[in-house]
Amino acid sequence: MLPVVGELKPWQDPAVVSIGRRQMRPTLTVAPDVETVRLGPDASPWRLDVNGPWHFRLYDHPEAVPASAVDGSMSRGWREVDVPGNWTLQGVGDHPHYTNVDMPWPGRPPSLPERIPTGVYRRSFRLTRVARGRRAVLHVGGAESVHVVYVNGEFVGYGTDSRLPSEYDVTDRLIAGENELTIVVIRYSAQSYVEDQDQWWMAGLHREVFIEFRGLVNIDRLQTVTDWDHQTSTASMSVDVYVDAGRVDLERGWTTRVWVETLEGSRRGRVLTGKVASNHRSPYVFTGHRSSVTSDVKGVKPWSAETPSLYRVVCELVDPSGEVCEVVAQRVGFRRVETIDGLVCVNGNPITFMGVNRHDHHPDRGKAVTVDDMRADIVTMKAHNINAVRTSHYPNDHRFYDLCDEYGLYVIDEA
Repeated sequence: MLPVVGELKPWQDPAVVSIGRRQMRPTLTVAPDVETVRLGPDASPWRLDVNGPWHFRLYDHPEAVPASAVDGSMSRGWREVDVPGNWTLQGVGDHPHYTNVDMPWPGRPPSLPERIPTGVYRRSFRLTRVARGRRAVLHVGGAESVHVVYVNGEFVGYGTDSRLPSEYDVTDRLIAGENELTIVVIRYSAQSYVEDQDQWWMAGLHREVFIEFRGLVNIDRLQTVTDWDHQTSTASMSVDVYVDAGRVDLERGWTTRVWVETLEGSRRGRVLTGKVASNHRSPYVFTGHRSSVTSDVKGVKPWSAETPSLYRVVCELVDPSGEVCEVVAQRVGFRRVETIDGLVCVNGNPITFMGVNRHDHHPDRGKAVTVDDMRADIVTMKAHNINAVRTSHYPNDHRFYDLCDEYGLYVIDEA
């Protein structure tokens, strides 16, 4: 039986959407300095990639998974599969299934079939000095349908939402040197009724998995809103920086520095300094630590599908002594979408949507699409005068939206 959750059987309960999972947020990677953050997420020394070959065993039901499969004591009978990947396309004996309006099994919601294929993924990783004094957060980019996480045989958490990332604080479960990570993925769950779409049912860890080492005080997310006034040809921007310090009061003196630059690193406008609220609480309510800045931005061009001009918002987190603790970046465009005289307009110009639907799907890898796969889809669309894409029927990999920004596609988030 699965340790901790085996008797609870949360996969049968549509009301249980997570156990021990951190609050959901956009994927954002921290770096130690501006030069590193400009190189992209893979350049950060605080990010440990655990993609690639994993040990794998398939069971007919989550209740059939023995504790020895997750605590590291079972040493035989494992095979290798790729992560990201769908086990349904890796020859393990469980196959893809297609339905449109019918579920793959009979019965009324939230009943489940007698056989619920369950995959146990295991791999080891070594903890290095870069993790010392930092919080370790496991990022599971996508798991169909639900998943259970164990580190060194100890239960960490449970998550649903197969097309959204789940994150878990695993700091207290790690040890110096070699560590064992186990993710149990259950193919069908009560959440399958919500995720029923006209597409191929797959299974497994189909998006990236990594561990990020964040500061005890760190930038949790940026909320950037940009605007373009076509009448005056001026741009503006507001940025809310949400800082995570755990559930404690933050000492006074923390600040953020925010600016806009070109993708080549040439700054546009001035550096905006914001104070991080150090005691942002009401009785019985914690609303978070946040700094906010607003400014006009000079010397930028507007974004549209025809002219996808992009810029980089850079944010530094500065401690009370004046030291930069970490840096994050976000690519943005300046545009205004509005309705004028009954017409949808971008930057004051009426547009015609010429769009298509798109699934995350590859003939060989299923839902485990690579950045190159996404780019090929977008280049093909652009070559055929497509300017809009509908993400039927779920949130896509976050990198797909970045590519739409880069190549110029309007995105209809049909989720």
